[in-house]
Amino acid sequence: MFSISKILALIAILGVVWYGFKLVGRLDKARREKVASGGSHARDRAERPGAAEQETPSAPANGVVDLVKDEKTGAYVTKEHRDHRA
Repeated sequence: MFSISKILALIAILGVVWYGFKLVGRLDKARREKVASGGSHARDRAERPGAAEQETPSAPANGVVDLVKDEKTGAYVTKEHRDHRA
């Protein structure tokens, strides 16, 4: 019915689940702190060479950019990069 090996296996499984939840909690807390502090946009740009030139100066702080459909190509582009030549 109950043996020492089954009890030890159950304790091991419970320990893995316990520490898994603790790890997920720490990762979630770190993610929330990063979002609350405004992220690390400057650090990300410093790590990626050439990324600063690709971003538009009018890009919002939250990283969301509105796209519009280019009538000529049919592709979705930012308003600044839309081809106005018909």
